[in-house]
Amino acid sequence: MSKQYLVIDNGSYNIKAGFNTGDESDIRPLKIQNALTKTKDGVIHIGNQYQAQTNNFSGILFRRPYDQGHLTSWETEKPIWDYTFDELSPKKELDPTITHLTLTESPFQLPQLSTSTDQIIFEEYGFNEYYRCAPASLVPWVDFSDDAKSNNDFMLVIDSGFTCTWIIPMIYQCIHWEGVRKLPVGGKVLNGLLRELISFRHYDITDEPVLVNTIKEKTCFLADDFNKALQSRQKLQCEFILPDFKTTTTGYVRGPKDKISIDTQLLRLSDERFAVPEAYYHPEILFDNNDTTAGSSVVQSTPLKNLTDLVVESIMACPEVARPLLSANISLVGGSVSIPNFRNRLLSELTKELPSDWFVKVHTGTGVENDEISWLGGINLTNDDIINSISISKKDYFEHGSNWCQKQFGFKNL
Repeated sequence: MSKQYLVIDNGSYNIKAGFNTGDESDIRPLKIQNALTKTKDGVIHIGNQYQAQTNNFSGILFRRPYDQGHLTSWETEKPIWDYTFDELSPKKELDPTITHLTLTESPFQLPQLSTSTDQIIFEEYGFNEYYRCAPASLVPWVDFSDDAKSNNDFMLVIDSGFTCTWIIPMIYQCIHWEGVRKLPVGGKVLNGLLRELISFRHYDITDEPVLVNTIKEKTCFLADDFNKALQSRQKLQCEFILPDFKTTTTGYVRGPKDKISIDTQLLRLSDERFAVPEAYYHPEILFDNNDTTAGSSVVQSTPLKNLTDLVVESIMACPEVARPLLSANISLVGGSVSIPNFRNRLLSELTKELPSDWFVKVHTGTGVENDEISWLGGINLTNDDIINSISISKKDYFEHGSNWCQKQFGFKNL
């Protein structure tokens, strides 16, 4: 049988998995929630199984294998992977002995945790070949430009996912580790901030993670100017219909012509809509909404770096000749960059901070979901002959030992 190529973008929120079938019209990954869930009735679900239990969304508990952005619990991850492989099977049966696996992991993953992953791949599943990398390493293999081929030799990748936001400069398809920066703000932090604001001002939704995430995705956006938006917050107000599990199980934004009954519960959201995503540019918002830190003079006087500061810092940590090239090719990936106006706000902020004679361009993928870009890059990489020279076979692994993968794939000590 011919070799199979499987690409898994192992995100902390969603797993994106799929085979390279060679059919360009069928290049979409299977998306699986990277979590075990427990509903109120005590039933445990794996991956996407909970989505069929719409009447039990209330009070659902999520357990994710990621902690602080690192894959720490293979006891949780393995059943989710098994479920993922079962879901892939109807399209193409998985035979690990003839399969090449391309897998993503967080930048600066602890070597001990990476070694655990390598052992699972070769000793538990028995994959034939393997390549492990950070998601940003695959982004240069995706062509972002509509009119002409983009300059993928110099690219600044901003990967904003569920746990955090990574700023990663890519020079000649390799990570320039000295320039990597991390902002601990992502979808999870935004969900927590939104949950606290709504629970304090409106209804207690502390036990409703699915509802909080839905409200964030349906209503939140980044303002062009936060202070101006704050002054006109009444004009930006919207009404979110809460789920009653009869007419709606997830809730929705009320349209101008939507009629509602008297007993319908709704949220009137105004400044919450843009104050929550503003944490990217004013991280101190997180401390202002915490009882412990709001009154701490030490925390309040600490200069916190925002997304703009870290992007500028990342560019300046790269070789001087590459800096303007990186600013002209900034690529946004990850689920959280789908927040409306994310691109335009970042472009506006960077234009103010970077040298005036530099060209600043920020772009997202065309015709592909933002959280699928790294996976698509992995598919494109498997079409290139270079994949054979950077991969490790099961034979190499058992011949050289478990540290061999870390020596080949791990980040360079700075």
